[in-house]
Amino acid sequence: MTVQNYAVYRVTASGDQPAGYVVNNILWDGISTYQPGEGLLLIADPGRAYPIGSIYAPASTATTTAG
Repeated sequence: MTVQNYAVYRVTASGDQPAGYVVNNILWDGISTYQPGEGLLLIADPGRAYPIGSIYAPASTATTTAG
């Protein structure tokens, strides 16, 4: 398994955090079960372009969790 960095971002706004707000960065193999939480999705970010607090503008596809 190859582990890489993923950015965890909001799908919809919550409080003062707009949609696309990156709430976490994790190292994940993309296979094992990981549940980011309600209203959150993951995007592979091997170059670490999306640090916590940045805004990710989602394209038409995103990585979903396995399991």
